[in-house]
Amino acid sequence: MPDTVPACLHATARARPDAIAYRHKVNDAWTETTWSQYLSQVRQAAKALIALGLEPGDKTAILGFNRPEWVIFHAGSMTAAAIPSGIYTTNAPGEVQYIVSHAEVQAILLEDRGQWAKVRQTYAQMPTLRHAVMMRGAALPDDVPDGLTVHSWEAFMEAGAAVDDETLDARIEALTPADIGTFIYTSGTTGPPKAVMLSHDNLVWTSKTMSDLWGIRPEEELLSYLPLSHIAEQMFTI
Repeated sequence: MPDTVPACLHATARARPDAIAYRHKVNDAWTETTWSQYLSQVRQAAKALIALGLEPGDKTAILGFNRPEWVIFHAGSMTAAAIPSGIYTTNAPGEVQYIVSHAEVQAILLEDRGQWAKVRQTYAQMPTLRHAVMMRGAALPDDVPDGLTVHSWEAFMEAGAAVDDETLDARIEALTPADIGTFIYTSGTTGPPKAVMLSHDNLVWTSKTMSDLWGIRPEEELLSYLPLSHIAEQMFTI
């Protein structure tokens, strides 16, 4: 069995290229995306992060509710050998600033102008943040501070065209099961949130164990409803 999250995604897309990976609503109608299409989206996002200058081990973050862009950016970060963190949409500006600074995030994905405002308000205390990407359909802000570049989702994905497959594949092949796959931040009820460092081996083993325990079959469908910043939702959805 593949031993990293990107390797698992590639193996599934090869085995079931035309099967449906996910559905999402567009104008009240369900739109289907196959595994081969989903893999292509993730690889393009990974290439875009490389084009923005992210190196293996660099950090990303996502501040928004469950949408295809959330998962594509998250899986794309892992595929580029970066380490993503999900941030709860209800977090206050100071809480957002703490996670972005603590994780040393270089690029963040934002759902809308409301979430952008949290970053803008505390950007002076985010020394490593260089790029913000707005989810599909979100208006670009006009109050961008010096040192930060804001990209539309479309422009971000297009940036990946500058990176070839060989460069991306080299990063995927260099990943090991012991490498950190993602940070999950605790709620911070007993002090500042703590970053739980989850390896690829941890994520792959846990997801396989859950699938085996509950007898989940390929033809079954899951509804994504918990916030994707929660590890339980990540295990089932991603």
